[in-house]
Amino acid sequence: MRLFLFSLLLWSGAIAAQNPVTEAAQPKVSITNHTNKTGPKATFGETVSMQVYTYLGDSLFMSTRRDYGGAREIVLPLKEQFEADPQAPAFLNAIMSMAEGDSVTVLEPIAEELREQMPEGFKTIPAVRYEAVLVDIVSPEELQIREAEAQKMREASIARGAAVAAEVQTAIGAYKAGTLGKKLQKTASGLEYIIIEQGTGATIKLGDEINTHYYGALTADGKMFDNSFDRGEPAPFPVGQLIPGFNEGMQLLNRGGKAILFIPPALGYGEAGAGDVIPPNADLVFYIEMGL
Repeated sequence: MRLFLFSLLLWSGAIAAQNPVTEAAQPKVSITNHTNKTGPKATFGETVSMQVYTYLGDSLFMSTRRDYGGAREIVLPLKEQFEADPQAPAFLNAIMSMAEGDSVTVLEPIAEELREQMPEGFKTIPAVRYEAVLVDIVSPEELQIREAEAQKMREASIARGAAVAAEVQTAIGAYKAGTLGKKLQKTASGLEYIIIEQGTGATIKLGDEINTHYYGALTADGKMFDNSFDRGEPAPFPVGQLIPGFNEGMQLLNRGGKAILFIPPALGYGEAGAGDVIPPNADLVFYIEMGL
């Protein structure tokens, strides 16, 4: 299941563990379908797109819109997986009572033992409340089309990575030979760089998160130690939380920009290096490509 489902079901799973299902005491879960659409219901193994708001009292604990930018997809468990877990989260039961466009409220009681472990101000809350809308049931055919398109994109990304690798090796050779001329610029911190394309999007600033394609190599021998192209997609990088030279280099560009960075050890991994791939006091070269 998608990462966000862990957050979504965090309380629900804990609640289930604190409320064991027995013949003597069934948890009093309330599921209210406000719309009762007439279309096909979601079922085992399907992928559904959900808009979900999770509340503890009046406090919004998790929101797909706030935390993830909109509806998120959930892969529902297979029937045998669901039946093997008698304490499956109530939210999953609610989803499988919904058709496209349905809106539900789920109230799942919080066991007293669990409430005692909660922060002050939440100890008296009797239940977790989920407000959810089933936006779409994704058909197997659509999933196949998506996978085929994703595979094409991965293949294109790998091919693009090969071209970038050649570009980086050429730049390293010219850098060592001192033939880059005026293309090579330097900041006060010691970062050297070549702007390939400035980019036409917004300026990049600390705190931004930007989907970034990158290719990293050692200046000494050109050995690649990491790149995003082989994984088929850019990485969501938070500006300011990477090595100093990378952070600074990103902010030299606008969104959509491309550059090659020559990062000295003091702006990279320094005396410590990084694992087995980056030795101590290594000069680094990064090709970076900013998303929009």
